[in-house]
Amino acid sequence: MKILLVDEDVDTLDVCAYALRRDGFKVLTMTTATAALEHWHSAHPHVLVASVRLPDMNGFELCQRFRQLAGIPVILLTERTDDEHVVRGYQAGADDVVTKPFSMRQLAMRVRAVWRTPETPGDPEPQREVRAGSITLDVDTYEVRRGDTTTHLTPIEFRLLYLLAANAERVVNSARLLEYGWKQDGADVLLLRTHICRIRRKLGLPRGSAGDIFSLPGIGYRLTSDVPDQAVRVLPVDGGPLLSERSLPVPRAVSPASQIWAA
Repeated sequence: MKILLVDEDVDTLDVCAYALRRDGFKVLTMTTATAALEHWHSAHPHVLVASVRLPDMNGFELCQRFRQLAGIPVILLTERTDDEHVVRGYQAGADDVVTKPFSMRQLAMRVRAVWRTPETPGDPEPQREVRAGSITLDVDTYEVRRGDTTTHLTPIEFRLLYLLAANAERVVNSARLLEYGWKQDGADVLLLRTHICRIRRKLGLPRGSAGDIFSLPGIGYRLTSDVPDQAVRVLPVDGGPLLSERSLPVPRAVSPASQIWAA
C-alpha cells in the first residue's frame, strides 16, 4: 500500500515516513498541499495522510480537493483536540482525524483501518453487486449506482451503506454500525451521524421518503427500499449462482440469512 504523507514539519514528516516504511508501507512525502496535488496522479497513492496545518492551504481544503480528484481515503493530522475542530475534519470528507501527539503504531493501525481492499489479489470470485431497491453497490469497486448516477464512496462509507442495504427495512443499531464501519475503538455516534449525512448527500437520497436512510434517535438507522415490497438480493453480475453472504468481502450483516436469496 502506498501512502502520500503531507506535513510542513520536516522532522515529523521524516519520523512518520520512517516508521510507516518499517511497518511495510510505501511512503511518498510532500511538504506542501500544492506539491501533493501536482504529483498525486503519477504517484497513485492508496491513502492520503495530511496535516491540517500546511503553508499554502489548510488540510481541510486539501482533503476536499482530493475527494474531488482521487476519491481515496484521507486521514487528517491535527494538534487541536476540541470537538469543533475534529468535526470540521470529518465534514471536509476525512475518513479519520488523528490528534497530535500520536504513536506510530496508532497511525499505522488507522491507515489500515481506512483502507480495506474489497478483494484479495487473484481472488477468482466474479464481480458482484448488492441491491436494495434502486441502490446498487459494487463490492469490487466501492461504487454505488442509483438510477443513471454512479457515486464513489470511501471504504468506511461503503461499509456503512452495505450493512444498511443488506438489512433494508430493518433497524441497524448504532453500536453495530460503529463496530462494522470502523473496526476499532474511538468512533462515536457523532462521527457515525456525520458519515450518514455524507452518504445521503453523495447519493442524493430523498429526505423523509422511500429510499432514504432514516434515523431513529438513540437507536440506530434504517434504509428504506424505494421499490415497495422489494427484498434485498445479493446477485452476481454475470447471472451465475447466488453468492452467499460469507463470500462477500465484508463481515456478516445483522439480518438472518433467510433475508437474502437469489433472484
